[in-house]
Amino acid sequence: MNSCKKFKLQNGVALLITILIMSLILSLGVYVLNFSSTETKIAASQVIGSKTYYLAEAGVQEMIWKLKNDTIYKNNFETNPTWTASFTRSDPFGSDSGSYTVSITNSSLAHGIITSTGTINIGAGKTSQRIVKTYVYRAMGQSGVQANGGYADGNIDISFSAVNFHDGSAHSNNVFNINGASTVNIDDDLNAVGNYIKSQASTVSVGGAIHSANNPPAAAALAMPAVDFDSASPNSYKNRATVVYTQAQFETLMQNNQNLTLAGPITYVEGDIEMKGAQRLTVNGLLLVGRDLIIGASFCRGSRCGSNNLTVNRTAGQAAGVFAKRKINFKFWTGAINITGAIYANDQLSLLSFPAGFSFNVTGGLIARKLTITSVWQPLNINYDNLILIEALGAAEFSPILTVDHWEEEY
Repeated sequence: MNSCKKFKLQNGVALLITILIMSLILSLGVYVLNFSSTETKIAASQVIGSKTYYLAEAGVQEMIWKLKNDTIYKNNFETNPTWTASFTRSDPFGSDSGSYTVSITNSSLAHGIITSTGTINIGAGKTSQRIVKTYVYRAMGQSGVQANGGYADGNIDISFSAVNFHDGSAHSNNVFNINGASTVNIDDDLNAVGNYIKSQASTVSVGGAIHSANNPPAAAALAMPAVDFDSASPNSYKNRATVVYTQAQFETLMQNNQNLTLAGPITYVEGDIEMKGAQRLTVNGLLLVGRDLIIGASFCRGSRCGSNNLTVNRTAGQAAGVFAKRKINFKFWTGAINITGAIYANDQLSLLSFPAGFSFNVTGGLIARKLTITSVWQPLNINYDNLILIEALGAAEFSPILTVDHWEEEY
């Protein structure tokens, strides 16, 4: 009797343990299945998210293509400061590949924000969406910079320097700063879209009016004149050049010729140019530099030592000056500068700490994305000449380069 009860009790415990173990195994199985399902969903979400992002990016690229190649889009982008446009592309890469909607809104001439939204239907009434935004601009402008002998698309910063703008005005599309004990003379107007800031120790003489945000009315923004350096167009300066040098070839040419004259009318140098070691360079016409132009970088080149002189001569009716696709820097070992033509830097034009006793005379104008003049005590004379600027800048009405300045993704 007791043995029978004991046997039944053991059977009941075994059954209970079996049920518990089976329940545990079932729970673990359900967990593993759920975990695997979740991982699969995450992986699928990442895949569909990447596809949607690149779909939106494809929309941005199509809009950029239109700005470069579609006549209607290109003309509106370049001529209408408040222009906006949009389009939608469905299944651009085949059936069920999604869609993108792209819009552009101009903030000013040839400055716009592109917004592209990519969308893919993932079923069950759900969609995957990505938004890509980018800011694009193109250097635009008619020949010349109105009546300005000095022009910057950004700031003009003059510190501890003596600068004369003769026969014209000076214009900044942002802030016009005159710092330290500077002496600045402007025959006509001082123009700034932003503020005009002058230190108490500086002396500023303006023959016309001061136009700035803190001396209203502020100056109207001027589009930076554009230069087609090296596009595939037959009208690019590189394709029109009389001679094209590589950086190494031109470096060797300067090394072997302390007194170097470029016959012109157009000379193009790929890469950088560094004038050093008492280099005396004469340009008859126009010199274009594919990267940076640095004058007075070093006192010596081997055993050849001294300051570096630059002369540009103009023939009436032909472009003259020095143009750099990036920066132009006049440094400490700069000597005599006599330029009849335009100085154009697509990035920064800087003049820094010239030694006393050398002249700096430009007849034409200075044009740069940013203009910085620091610790130059002998007077810099910039003589505005509209005809010279038209000759130098009139060959290219627009830049083929469309610049992407900012890129951001939203979910």
